[in-house]
Amino acid sequence: MPRIDAPIRNVRFDPCEPVSQWSPEVIEIVLDRGSLSDWRLITTEIDRRPWGRIARQVAEITSWSEHYGVDELMSTVIARARQRFDAAARLKYATYLRRRRVEAGLTQSELAEAAGTSSSRLSAYENGTVAPTTTVLGRIEALLDAW
Repeated sequence: MPRIDAPIRNVRFDPCEPVSQWSPEVIEIVLDRGSLSDWRLITTEIDRRPWGRIARQVAEITSWSEHYGVDELMSTVIARARQRFDAAARLKYATYLRRRRVEAGLTQSELAEAAGTSSSRLSAYENGTVAPTTTVLGRIEALLDAW
């Protein structure tokens, strides 16, 4: 719960309200006058939803470069949260793709050839290091569905 020393004028704010409900005005005030513990509340919400409303609003507010040090910190928090989110999503899909291929009784080489990609590329998809394009993904899914 933020402990802003100065009053928040003309802004309705309940300090017990979850960060996900904060208005852009409250976020800006907390970034400007808040403490490390206040900023942690925001970073926790950004970690939960890296592309959510709060993350987008913090990204916009920090783009103004009005909060010395805090803007760079929050931009880094958003970038890292999004990188972790993407890596987890790729890994989740990689596990799904590998499971589907094994269930179909195909080797990576067989599926890669049928989908018009290389074995090394399919391996990268199954290891979560690269995400397939929607076109390649569609071909792989269609092939696995038909197998």
